Amino acid sequence: MDREDLVKRLMVTFVGELEDHARSIERDLLALEKKPAPDVRGEIFASLFRVAHSLKGSARTVRVNLLETTGHHLEEVFAAARDGRLPVDAAFFDLLLATVDAIGEAGQRLRTSGNLAGARLDGVVRRLAMAMNPREETAPSAPVEAVAVARHAAEDWSGVVRVPAEKLDALLAQTGEMLMVRHRAEARGEAAAALQELMATWHKEQRRVDQGTAQLLKHDGDAEQRSKPRNGIAQRRELEAAVRKNKDLLSRFEGNLERLVADLREDRRVIEQTATPLDVEVRRTRMVPFSAACAGLERLVRDLTARGDKKVRLDVEGGEIELDRSLVEALRDPLLHLVRNAVDHGVEPTAARRIAGKPEMGRVTVAVALHGPRVEVTVSDDGGGLDTVAIRGQLGKRALAVPADDRDAAQGIFLAGLSTAGTITPISGRGIGLDVVKTRLTSMRGTVDVSFEAGRGTRFTLVMPLTLTSVRIILVEASGQTYAIDTVSVHRVLRLGSEDIRSIEGRKVLLIGGVPVPLVGLSESLGFRGGAAPADGAKFPVVVLAAANRMVAFLVDSLGSEREVVVRILGPRLRHVRYVSGGTILPDGRVALILNAADLIENALRLPATAGLPDADTIAPRSARRRLLVADDSVTVRTLQKNILESAGYEVMAAVDGMEAWHLLSENGADLVVSDVEMPRMDGISLTEAIRDSRRFRDLPVILVTARESDADKTRGLAAGADAYCLKSAFDQKELLATIARLL
Repeated sequence: MDREDLVKRLMVTFVGELEDHARSIERDLLALEKKPAPDVRGEIFASLFRVAHSLKGSARTVRVNLLETTGHHLEEVFAAARDGRLPVDAAFFDLLLATVDAIGEAGQRLRTSGNLAGARLDGVVRRLAMAMNPREETAPSAPVEAVAVARHAAEDWSGVVRVPAEKLDALLAQTGEMLMVRHRAEARGEAAAALQELMATWHKEQRRVDQGTAQLLKHDGDAEQRSKPRNGIAQRRELEAAVRKNKDLLSRFEGNLERLVADLREDRRVIEQTATPLDVEVRRTRMVPFSAACAGLERLVRDLTARGDKKVRLDVEGGEIELDRSLVEALRDPLLHLVRNAVDHGVEPTAARRIAGKPEMGRVTVAVALHGPRVEVTVSDDGGGLDTVAIRGQLGKRALAVPADDRDAAQGIFLAGLSTAGTITPISGRGIGLDVVKTRLTSMRGTVDVSFEAGRGTRFTLVMPLTLTSVRIILVEASGQTYAIDTVSVHRVLRLGSEDIRSIEGRKVLLIGGVPVPLVGLSESLGFRGGAAPADGAKFPVVVLAAANRMVAFLVDSLGSEREVVVRILGPRLRHVRYVSGGTILPDGRVALILNAADLIENALRLPATAGLPDADTIAPRSARRRLLVADDSVTVRTLQKNILESAGYEVMAAVDGMEAWHLLSENGADLVVSDVEMPRMDGISLTEAIRDSRRFRDLPVILVTARESDADKTRGLAAGADAYCLKSAFDQKELLATIARLL
């Protein structure tokens, strides 16, 4: 191989190393800027010298003169700074960090066009030379030459090989196909085993036929021998030969089938032994440390605060934890937006922190942790928290719903175009940051949530699967279509009856761990008219999904199996389909769309209260004249409820508190109780508990109507035995009548 060919083959390796050199120099410069102890300072300069020298030598090998000159000037600058001949000040770091950026841009040019003509590095080299000789004219830099980037990967005999990412992606796709073959082999093995069982049954039946035929031949043979001895003997011999041949064919078929089943079992074992380790090794090859996703964040914080009135320190926790390369790459942009947001919006200026009694140096922390099949990344700061007043103001200006709860209002920051910044700056004010984060997490089958504490800080939590290329799913059916749901989002799978459904504010819920969870139909959530209604008394399947600290139970038509599948990208035409994050091909050849749990939950919580469940009559027939008991210490509320119920055809008794209600119930009985919670002598909770403890009334339906809106109060009421819970602030007579009709 001549030198030209060798240079071309080495160029690919050099371009990859160039990125490592730039990252290493940047890391050391940022550490040096923090003014470390003398011994640490010496180690940093030694590292900078090694990288500069390596850059110079590698560039000389592949004949990239501009980068060779850069390495030479860097060595001179580092030596002068180390020896005190060059001030290590803000201008020093600005120049060298600009050099790092220019080296990175040069690497991109070499990777794409192979040409450094017009590269920023040319001007930076002149500035480096002037830094060492400010009074002298700078000689023209070395001519910029075009370098052809070889397509062949260079060999590295040190035991480490740079493998193009596309090759790893292709290899992973092949292992995914192998997993599909394994699933198909399992299905074929099961079919063959079933055929074997059928053959065994056939064999038994054949023995019975043989026995009957033998008896028949014997009987007929005796009769024919008396009348037609010669013809009878020949026919008997032919029949016996046919029977023997049939038995022989059956025996051979049975033997072949047994060997087939044995071979299939062996093939499945071999595939299992081959595919699983291969899949593990390929995934290990793709693994990179989480710190790779954080590359550039420290530089970002430094640049944002270099000339401003803030001091911010960035901490990365769990940087050594390895994640799939595709996940790390997908996280870079969200982390960039979140850290920028934390520095610009979260951490207060130094003066404000001093007044608040906080350390002048603010802190932004990026941390990662593994939780089973999930990755959780948090970006937190110790700033002032979210400005919910400003968020509500922005929501109001856009004619959007303005939640009363601060946590719900905080979710508004993820809307496109929403910004609480007073002015537009190069950093913020356009409202194009956090919506990008949410969109990216949704495409990764993940979720993003925000929490804050006024004056103490803000925390963003990103949750996503361990890998974006394969996923463990559970199959469900809705409106005749099979869908896949990532098991990471599946909190629980249940089979329930109508008696398990409760009602709060007219919305049907299930009690899961004592907590009310909304119940909706999956078909309605996906925009279809409705799925199959469960038969009377039958149990219906429910999948409970959880994402971003919210939970919804979805009624489905049927539940399928759980399995690991390869995620297929939908392509540009289907990439933005609502509620869908990908697709997969099932072993039988069917295509199943993978649903996005976060989108489903968000949409389900906006659906009408009865979506996906059988509608109840809102008005009871007058002929029934069911007797209701209303208990409320407010004469206004009591009179209103009594008039509404009587207009709907019910007979109504009214009580001023729980004690009077209990007496009326004991004396007259009732078909249902509607009670306030806060009442004198006996409140609604105590009344409900007394009803449930009574042998006579323990099955009596109870609806609690109250002004107390907290989840704890709702849970307390349902735990006491109430069948439904309605709020006075959201009182809707149609919902009350519908709830009563359903319970009766």
